[in-house]
Amino acid sequence: MLALIEARLAHSDYLAGEDFTAADIMSVFSLTTMREFYSLDLAPYPNILAYLQRIGARPAYQRAMKKGDPDLVPMLT
Repeated sequence: MLALIEARLAHSDYLAGEDFTAADIMSVFSLTTMREFYSLDLAPYPNILAYLQRIGARPAYQRAMKKGDPDLVPMLT
């Protein structure tokens, strides 16, 4: 599955294309917070890591994290 996501993100900024959509909102947990529970090295997936940086840079993401779990450091790398 990671290889498919990596390949998709090689051709677009977000999962459903060039616009941020519900697909990104629904998927980001699996690539970030879920890694607290299941160790997963994303180093072999540079497009996924760049994607997570784009998500983390979004002001709305930062506001949501501050409200929802202010003590959690997002796993964006």
